[in-house]
Amino acid sequence: MRRPLACVLLYVITVVASACGGGGSSPTSPSPTATTPAPTATTPTPTPTPAPTPAPSASPMTFKVDGTSHTATSSTGSLANGILSIGGTDASRNTTLSFAVTPTAAGTGTYTLGQLSAANALMLVGSPAQSWQAGVGIGSGTITITSLTTTAAAGTFSFSLAAVAGSGATGTKTITEGTFNVTLTTPAPPSPTPSGGSTMSVLIDGVQWTSSLSRRATMTNNILTITGQDTNFRVITLAVPTSAGLLVPPSAPPTISLTFGPDIHGTVTMVLGAQNWDNGHAGGEGSFTITSISSTRVAGTFTVTLVNNPINTVAVPTARLTSGTFDMALERF
Repeated sequence: MRRPLACVLLYVITVVASACGGGGSSPTSPSPTATTPAPTATTPTPTPTPAPTPAPSASPMTFKVDGTSHTATSSTGSLANGILSIGGTDASRNTTLSFAVTPTAAGTGTYTLGQLSAANALMLVGSPAQSWQAGVGIGSGTITITSLTTTAAAGTFSFSLAAVAGSGATGTKTITEGTFNVTLTTPAPPSPTPSGGSTMSVLIDGVQWTSSLSRRATMTNNILTITGQDTNFRVITLAVPTSAGLLVPPSAPPTISLTFGPDIHGTVTMVLGAQNWDNGHAGGEGSFTITSISSTRVAGTFTVTLVNNPINTVAVPTARLTSGTFDMALERF
């Protein structure tokens, strides 16, 4: 605090008397008395109170993978046909985690992934994407719904995810401390893709499917990988070998075999929850054609028959994929 300074002025008045022989004395005129000005009162300036710092907003989805924290930079949630689907992507770590569960009439509660539970979880990491999952007969975990309305869902989750055969993944992934608090949307057919966008579509046993949630095309070490995912978290991945000549267009549109056998052929997998299909066993066959390719874009077609993957606890019926098309921005690594 600032203290006022008081000043004291001392005035000394000296009277000198002179004696003139026989004469009278004359008084000396006194000096005028100085006036000390009154101190000016100073009003202290109030110290401004800093505005409170707003608390950061919470992410709609967070989780740990083998102890490493992930925060979803984007998330989705939907409740359709009795299935609650939640997904989130940590773009900084190129990781997408999604899960689906069929809630009871009560809605809230804990749901266990296992033989009798209609729940599953899937994680995609990297590019090309390696995948791990949990579902009926594969992996384990729980999903706890603490709040569920027609417009929002919140809760927690934890999983032990097993590697998906054919995706390049190995071992298990442990998901802990998972939380979600997302707004639910009603899935709608994807709108026409604007010029310059990416598309992927196919008929699965005659039923139209599109990569309405995400899609990606990458070229790594002459392996072209096309991946698409819909809002039900069905993932279709095609990985085909290409020649070095494709790196410098123009080149003739090549057709790559997808038929299982001893010759070089592309690999196709399809995953829906705990159900797995591929072309890596007897009965798998098809073809993949690149119709155009440049340094930044690739387009083509495919048709393939996918058979049951032995990893399934319960065998799935053969799936026929026809009229497959893709037109995507191409990433090269």
